[in-house]
Amino acid sequence: MANALATVAAEAILKKLASIAANEVALAWGYKEKLYTLEGTLKMIRAKLQDAENQKGQKHSVMEWLKQLKDVVAEADDVVDEAHYEMLRREVKSRDRVAIKVPSLPSLKKLKFRSEMGHKIKNINEKLSQINKQANELGLQNEQPGPVVQYRPYPETDPNLGEFKVFGREDDEKRIIHLLTESRKEEKLTIVPIVGMGGMGKTTLAKSVYNNPKIQQHFDVKAWLCVSVKVDINTLLAKIYESVAREKPKSETKANLIESLEEKLGSKRYFLVLDDVWDEERLYWEDFRSVMINVKSQNGSSILVTSRKLDIGTKAMSMDSCSLKGLSDDDCWYIFKERAFLAGQSPQPELEEIGRDIVKKCGGLPLLLNVIGGMLQNYGDPEKWLAIKNSDVWYLEDERERVQKSLELSFDNLPNSLAKQCFTYCSILEKDTLMEREELVGLWMALGLVQADEERNKEMEDVGNDIFQNLVSNSLFQDVERDELYGHITHCRLHDLVHDLSLSLSKHESLCLVDATNDDIACIPQVKHLAFYEVEKKDDEFEAKVSMFIERNTMARTLHTLFIKVKVEKKFTFQRLKCIRILKLEGFSIEKLDDSIGGLVHLRYLNLSYTRVRVLPESIGKLYHLQTLKLPKDIEHFPETMRNLISLRYFMCYKDIPTYVLGHLIYLRKLSSVKVVGRKGHGIEELRHLNNLTGSLYIFNLENVRSKEDAVNANLSRKKNLYNIQFNWRGNDDEDANRNNKDVLEGLQPPEDVKKLTINKFLGANFPEWVMKMAIDIDGKWTPLDKLVSITLVGCRSCLSLPTLERLPHLRDLLLREMGSLTCLRSSDVNGSTKPLSPSLRSLVLFGMERLEKWIDGAPNSSKIISPVLKKLVIMGCPKIILLDECHPHPLVSLEIGACTGLVSIKSIQGLTSLKNLMIG
Repeated sequence: MANALATVAAEAILKKLASIAANEVALAWGYKEKLYTLEGTLKMIRAKLQDAENQKGQKHSVMEWLKQLKDVVAEADDVVDEAHYEMLRREVKSRDRVAIKVPSLPSLKKLKFRSEMGHKIKNINEKLSQINKQANELGLQNEQPGPVVQYRPYPETDPNLGEFKVFGREDDEKRIIHLLTESRKEEKLTIVPIVGMGGMGKTTLAKSVYNNPKIQQHFDVKAWLCVSVKVDINTLLAKIYESVAREKPKSETKANLIESLEEKLGSKRYFLVLDDVWDEERLYWEDFRSVMINVKSQNGSSILVTSRKLDIGTKAMSMDSCSLKGLSDDDCWYIFKERAFLAGQSPQPELEEIGRDIVKKCGGLPLLLNVIGGMLQNYGDPEKWLAIKNSDVWYLEDERERVQKSLELSFDNLPNSLAKQCFTYCSILEKDTLMEREELVGLWMALGLVQADEERNKEMEDVGNDIFQNLVSNSLFQDVERDELYGHITHCRLHDLVHDLSLSLSKHESLCLVDATNDDIACIPQVKHLAFYEVEKKDDEFEAKVSMFIERNTMARTLHTLFIKVKVEKKFTFQRLKCIRILKLEGFSIEKLDDSIGGLVHLRYLNLSYTRVRVLPESIGKLYHLQTLKLPKDIEHFPETMRNLISLRYFMCYKDIPTYVLGHLIYLRKLSSVKVVGRKGHGIEELRHLNNLTGSLYIFNLENVRSKEDAVNANLSRKKNLYNIQFNWRGNDDEDANRNNKDVLEGLQPPEDVKKLTINKFLGANFPEWVMKMAIDIDGKWTPLDKLVSITLVGCRSCLSLPTLERLPHLRDLLLREMGSLTCLRSSDVNGSTKPLSPSLRSLVLFGMERLEKWIDGAPNSSKIISPVLKKLVIMGCPKIILLDECHPHPLVSLEIGACTGLVSIKSIQGLTSLKNLMIG
């Protein structure tokens, strides 16, 4: 891994060097030549890294050289980063001087910085020159360009990617479901273990059972939780409560936990899955079963447990246990073939023959089949397949070691050092963490692992997403979850054996401490990435030790990553964290962040989401390198200095972010929400330069926009990568403000590729022209918003008519709520035609429509008149609806009607032959 680390770090340094050298600051400081020398030496060393990697196993001296190089490159990275920070600082100061027209004067502080920086760069140059000299003495050769591996495209929107089905376990699934729903349904509580070695498919089988329709129908409450570590009974009960109630218990004493669980599960039949359990002792499970019976749920409640422990629990559990063995050769080949070959293509006979031999070596383990198959999908040449087939790892005697080394084959064949380093960094995360793609890519960016690729015109995020996708297609990332609106992968997990692999690969770089003892904290080795996780709260001493480590331990000075998931109530200083790039604090009860946070010149990622921080210091505006900032819901004030965070790309907060801090943050790609402030220079026009925004944007307090001109100046239509836009007014009865609503919305035309549009509490009588046409005016030509998938209109109580929906071929969902002036969804045209409201609508939800009488004026209220493909219709609180007529054939699946006090009759539902859900109340 030393080679991977050095390569990635060198690339990051070279990018920064180019940026600094091109800036006039380097010339003014007088060390442009030194920077060019540093760049040239680094390039010479980088060229020899591949040869060093090839020889490190044969020559101890080469391994030592790589270690030295890694240390010097890390030192160089810090020095160059300091110079880059100073360049950004001067940029901010220069901007402010221009704004207030103050001349710049030299200072002793500046002269001192120049002198120190020049000395540091000279020192690094000398060290790198010595390392390059050693490389020549070791006979290391420059890397020769080899054949480029053409990776097969793996379409991100493939609905089956990562969603592996259960093969060869059908009988096991039927037996478990029968146990849970039939043969044990009169028992107070049934606990069924699924056991087997890691990678055998226990979790996949449990998921298949969990999502089976029979389970859905049989149980009142379902919940899933991953345990992963040994925990005491109280902690397990607390975790169960959290998974059922979606909140933490107020007390974690056994009596209170039983009482809390009884509130949620009492008199109900529940089904729980406890995944990856490590406690096997009989007494533990007898105690647990006794506690759960005291919850007083219905007979027939069940718990499904997955574990590598073959002899887990009580005698009754052993009797019901489902022990998984390796899959048959045919099932194994099917799984492997699905991963290794493109869908719809027959494998080449030569590759199939080799592939079947590889399958036999996988020992019937679904995990190995998926990972090895996912790796080989990138290669069409038999040579690579033969190399995998003939690998020595298959002949290792220890089964666990054989599996681990087999997984390592996939890692070794990742396309480059960058992908390898990004994968190994995942070891810092807790086992079974649901990894969010956007957050993971942000962490990689913060460490400099991914850089923009100018040649391919790709931003950092695009490069990171490519690596993420590659790790998914190689099956190192699994259990993918997708965004329903766009089909993009949003989350995934590491299988616990794959997580073990990342831990073994990063053991000299990263350390994850779960429920650490005082001795653990006292003996923390020299690592770059450190995480403290508290699963079982034992005492306050652990929290004090964590605080003390940050403030006093010299090792904290070299950390690049620090995750703290521990409840800490003592305020501490950040001064020790001199090299920190990533700081994630969870569970902090401190309300004000220490001023020293502003001194973290390398900091690029700051996550305070799950803390109680209310006040940010003014010094936060000095974090010129900061790329990601996540703030908690309790934040009370946004310092104006935050407008100096000129590298910020992701700004997330549970509160609306005022526009006055945004104007200069031109690299912003993601904003959670924006609050318009009425003061001049702080209005919606502050968004005008933020054309890199992507994904969703929620805009609040639009009543504070002074004019249509200000709205137009926000340049919303130029933000091409916004797909979900929400416009929000407060909805007060101020007549002047309401008169302005239409003009403001007229000026806020969205980009043409918008997919989801929400308008909340617009109080004008008529929507502006672009809304009514669902098209935007581009250079005098109306362009339809034909990518729209979802439209939501809420609280627009004065509106008399709806937008035209006919020219929106992808519109799927329409929600209308509290539109008190609307009497029909659409008037019939002059010819009396009653074409459907939309040709593509799948779901229509109507809530609190006080005056709504007809779907289309002059036509019966039937689903056919709404959309020929409507699947779901919800009508709630619509007292003027008198008659529904569903006599015409229609594919409606779900019809819900409630609080429609004027409804006299539903004339017929005989046309609804596909109806599965009917609710009238």
